[in-house]
Parts: sequence; C-alpha cells; structure tokens
Amino acid sequence: MKILQVQFQNRNGHTLRGIVTLPDTEGKVPFVVHLHGFAGSCSGYKSMYTHLSRALAAQGIGSARFDFYGNGESDGEFEDMSFDGLHTDAQDIFAWAAEQPYVDSEKLFLSGQSMGGYIAASCAPVIQPHGLILLCPGAGMWFGCAQRADGVTQTGKDYADMEGLCYKMAFNYEMAKHPDPFTEAKGYNGPVLLLRADDDRLVDEGTCSRYAEGYTAPEVDTIAGGGHNFATLTARAAVEEKTAAFIKAHL
Repeated sequence: MKILQVQFQNRNGHTLRGIVTLPDTEGKVPFVVHLHGFAGSCSGYKSMYTHLSRALAAQGIGSARFDFYGNGESDGEFEDMSFDGLHTDAQDIFAWAAEQPYVDSEKLFLSGQSMGGYIAASCAPVIQPHGLILLCPGAGMWFGCAQRADGVTQTGKDYADMEGLCYKMAFNYEMAKHPDPFTEAKGYNGPVLLLRADDDRLVDEGTCSRYAEGYTAPEVDTIAGGGHNFATLTARAAVEEKTAAFIKAHL
C-alpha cells in the first residue's frame, strides 16, 4: 500500500494535516474520509483508524484521516477548537478529498467515530457522501452541554482542565445553538452503516436507534465487546470487516 503525508488549508486559512492510505493500484479508487473523536487524532484511539485504513487499502479502498483544527498535528491549540469549526473542517476535508487524482469522487464515503460520528451525521446532509459510516456516534455530548458549561463558568473559569488540555466552555455554548443531533442529521438518504459495541457505556443503543429512524434502510449492527473504542482484537477485526463489506456492497 501507499502512505502519503498530506496537508491543505481550510477555509479559515489554517493548515490541516493528515494521512492518506492507498491500495497498490493505479487510477482512481473508492475512498473514505475518516473523522476522529473528541480530543483524539487522525490515528484514532490506540491507532484504530491507522489499522482500519490499512485493512481497507488491502481490499482496494483508499482513505484520508486528518487531525481537526486544534488537534494533533494540525494548526491551533485544543482551546482554539470550535464546534462550528468541526463542521466546516469536515466539509473542507471531504471537498479536498474529492479533488485528489487518486479518488473516485462518485464513490466517496464519510466515516466518523464517537464525536467524529456525530459530526459526520450532522454534515452528511450538506456533504451528501456516497455512503455514511457511523461508529458509535457521540450524539449524547449535545444533551445538557450548556448546563455543563454553566457549572464550570459559575466557578469563575471559562475552561476546564481536561487531562492537560484546555477545554473552553465556548465550545459547549456553540454546540448548544445547533439543533439536536437527530434533527441536524435529517436530509441524508444514502446508504448508512451504524456500528456500536454492546458494552459501550458512552453511546447507548437508543442513540443508534434514533439515528436509524432518520435514514432509509440503514444497516445497524452490534459488535460483541470492545467498549466505546472497539478496543479488543476481535472488536476491531469486526469493525474492519463490516466497514469493508458495507463499502463494497455500495460500489
């Protein structure tokens, strides 16, 4: 396979940096844009997206994974990240991918895990990907977000110390201005894959069910074990297998 280190400027002039993983083939290939989770990076939790990208490349499918602005190797600090910015970054990354010479833009999928899944679902009506892959989409972070921020600001601070990251409450207040996640996801009618581990304590079965209700014939599946990050060998193998099968079924 081929591994490319890539970067481009988003609509705000900030450099986003990421990795493209391609199969050893010539010409345009089916392609996936992966969106990472909250406070994560393009590699995913314990390199989940690195390994998923390699597994897809082995089956002829390319992918790109970028650090959002304020995360990983992209420009900015974590405190600079905004909720609206996650949406525009996702749109800009997808548009960038569609322009690359190795991407079949008519077979361009969007994938996200946890917060990345929430953003992918919310952006799909605007982006209109060929297919949408939601891995334990973290819609629950929207509910009560303003009240949680109030609890922090009432202590006299506008940020929380999140394991060494400066998490500004402006992020929550901006998120609260958006419609609820399931309303915001309406308007995408393409193929959808929804995956969740049966022991995920952050995203419950009801969240996936509510997302599923808004789609036309989505594929909803549950993986045994692994928790929120599919963090076992068998869970990750299942994610890779089901993701590849979904993409191939919709080429």
